[in-house]
Amino acid sequence: MTARRPADTTAELRKLAHALDVPAERLAMVADLSADDLRALRMQVSDALFEADRPAFARVAALSKAVPGAVAAKLTEAVLPPLIAARTAEVLDPHRAADMVGRLSEKYLAEVAVRMDAARAPEVVAAIPPERVAVIARELARRREWVVIGGFVAHVTAPALAASVAEYDGEQLLRIAFVVDDVSRIDDIGQLLSDKQIDDLLAAAASHELWAELEELLAHLASERVARLAARYAMAAPAVRAEFAAAEERGDLRAGTLRRLTS
Repeated sequence: MTARRPADTTAELRKLAHALDVPAERLAMVADLSADDLRALRMQVSDALFEADRPAFARVAALSKAVPGAVAAKLTEAVLPPLIAARTAEVLDPHRAADMVGRLSEKYLAEVAVRMDAARAPEVVAAIPPERVAVIARELARRREWVVIGGFVAHVTAPALAASVAEYDGEQLLRIAFVVDDVSRIDDIGQLLSDKQIDDLLAAAASHELWAELEELLAHLASERVARLAARYAMAAPAVRAEFAAAEERGDLRAGTLRRLTS
């Protein structure tokens, strides 16, 4: 059996692929690097892409301050490609940026979010109202932009996180948790889950073979959250539990993972 690549390395490869806008399969030449090295490379790529055109982004940001917010938002959506808008948001005053977010269309916001590095503008992300974050979160999930969502999770406020988590089903939650930049927020997500979301999550792990994603989630949940998952697992359909047992027998589910859900 081929050795499984560590989950954090797989996650970092996906994030690097997103930063470079290439399929993850194109990164075979760096696939043997550690997660830490891949993370450092991703940060260097992000820095290089941003710094290359910083003066242009700064000029656009300065221009946006010279007109009313409603006008700036209309002009932005009409003439600025999402990439330029994303980079400009990273140098805007947070409250000015949040005001514009409230005036832009859902589709355009999603395009901007895909191209934005949330870590470069945490104050901007934190200033966006929870209900608007939830709208963006729903659209990004529809587009299956897991890496993008995982980057934003680290910077949204607690109310915005709650509003976003409420939009997701079990499969989406597993895929997002796998690529969350700040793993300390995985337990925050765990506290927000409904029983139905947990049931969906367990069923999705079985039906989509998201075993690595499930293990990453469990690895970062507090014991009381794991106990709650175990209680829901005990009530899962026999077919779901059979898939878990088969995955453990095949080696797809690591030894001990199933024990955490049945002890």
